[in-house]
Amino acid sequence: MTPDNPNLSELRDLILKSQQELLTKDDIRRVNELARTEAGSREAVALIDQFCALSDHNSLESPAIVKEVFEALRGQPESTAAGAATAPAPHVEVARKERPTSHRPTTRNSGESRQYAWFLALVASNILVASFAWSLAKNQSGIDRAASSDPLRTNSLDRDTDATPQAVVPQLVSMTACVWRSTADTTPTIGDPIDSGEVLHLVEGIAELRLGENTGRDALVRIEGPASVHNQRNGELGLLRGSMTLTGTGANSEENSVSIAAGRVTIGPQSFVGLVSDDTSSELHVFRGNAVLTPYDLSDERQEIRLEDGEAVRVFQQTDEGVQLVRFDASVADFVSARSPSFDPLNLDDEYAKTIKQSAPNVYWRFEQLKGDFPFYVENEGTAEGMNALIIGNPTWRQYGENRVAEIGTPSAAAFHAEEQWPPSALDEYSIELWVKPQLYHHGEVLCLHDPLVLKDGRYQHTMMLEVTAKHYFTHRLSESEPNRIRFVHRALGATQPISATNIFSETTYEARMWQHVVAQKKGDSQRLWHNGRIVAERENPVPLNANVQFLVGRVYPDSEYRRFVGQIDEVAVYDRAITKDEIRRHIEAAGRSVANAPESVSDDQTSESAPAT
Repeated sequence: MTPDNPNLSELRDLILKSQQELLTKDDIRRVNELARTEAGSREAVALIDQFCALSDHNSLESPAIVKEVFEALRGQPESTAAGAATAPAPHVEVARKERPTSHRPTTRNSGESRQYAWFLALVASNILVASFAWSLAKNQSGIDRAASSDPLRTNSLDRDTDATPQAVVPQLVSMTACVWRSTADTTPTIGDPIDSGEVLHLVEGIAELRLGENTGRDALVRIEGPASVHNQRNGELGLLRGSMTLTGTGANSEENSVSIAAGRVTIGPQSFVGLVSDDTSSELHVFRGNAVLTPYDLSDERQEIRLEDGEAVRVFQQTDEGVQLVRFDASVADFVSARSPSFDPLNLDDEYAKTIKQSAPNVYWRFEQLKGDFPFYVENEGTAEGMNALIIGNPTWRQYGENRVAEIGTPSAAAFHAEEQWPPSALDEYSIELWVKPQLYHHGEVLCLHDPLVLKDGRYQHTMMLEVTAKHYFTHRLSESEPNRIRFVHRALGATQPISATNIFSETTYEARMWQHVVAQKKGDSQRLWHNGRIVAERENPVPLNANVQFLVGRVYPDSEYRRFVGQIDEVAVYDRAITKDEIRRHIEAAGRSVANAPESVSDDQTSESAPAT
């Protein structure tokens, strides 16, 4: 989106509004008016495509989906196709729609009717009709031209002896919070084909590619950063390093092939597999269907490794005994992109809230409902006066039974900002407790405390930061050797000491698309980080917490999307003391979760402390 274009900004706000409430007739009229322009149509389709990202629905940029929606549009009454608003639009649920937890994504064969019904509902809502008709028709003509002009879509691959019949150009159809290290002058863009011979370096995020559209080799590939993928000249993908999944979709009736470091993987029709590749080992997981790994360095009698449903194999390329094989059970949990956003529900009730309130937090944000007119806010249920959390942007919400949680970072970089300042005086002790569910491995700000005054360069000083990190050049160098850790920073505003003296990283990685309980804590001269009930990092740090700073959830600066967090957050509780080990254990158990069983560095005096009387 062009930041300085007010029309596109208004269009985006209206589309996001449709995810929260019914649009009025004036809203619908304005949406269709803005979407009839060329720029507006591109913006509308791109945003709705983000709602589809990493769900069971196919991308709107997919050629087959283009045809389906275009045919649906052609079949609409003339008044609808013109964008007439004859009735209020129904509530359009896309990315926030609840789906049964499953380890197997819906394919075009099994979910086609549901998917097609969703697009018809979108068309019938009178929202974006003009934009789809304008943009998708143009998209379709471009696809037809590409099919006739691209040598990889024809049989002119005879000059490549390893060429695969019906090879087609992979197309990038969606991505979530992606950071690319481009080998060219441009970065990958949704809707663009991946050129033959091109290498994609995904530093962070999850990218989705469509393969073999309408060739019998239809497949959806999800690449998990950090990863590098090569679009080989024979029309096959090569996973150079990292992780990815491949799912046969639609009319998938032929085999697909992917090269990994250990060899060539042939994937059966309608199969769903996971692949891992690096310099020393490779893995193949078969979640559905079958696959064959043909290693480069095995003897003839063991040349093919055949796997069926639920089987996996790991190939070690470099060992003292040569190539080694290890067979084990396939694990979909090892692949973040194979889990839906609703994976691992967090079912909390009033009893959980009662348990938290017994510990008397100063600030307690539950995210169950919004209050006020504009701006909306999350009410503070803690003991401190005020301290409500104002909404920045347009967060979405996800319901788990009786519990509602905030979902931020995609499709829009929303956040929550406390208008009031806290604490009233400097603190030697404090605790910040929350439940967090990162959608992917990335570098994002979960929660921070910053100086209300902005610096001349637009930045803010921080006295406390809680982040998820990833291994790439944007992340602080201290975490490069240990990626995907939780980082806790505690320092004085404007301090001159090195960052290495103020931050700690968890000794274990955090889990993507899994709920985890986190406590960032200062107790006397000790700075501690708790993860699922045990201390995972600790250091000496005598610096007190600065007084009169502001809470910010979801990004590092209140007026910038820089370093945004992508995922779900719930039950933020802030204390002006160090809560005890026993309290942390009770809070986790009140959520129906188990406390991590591992050695801790907790002193005996903390274990014997008790919560304050309420």
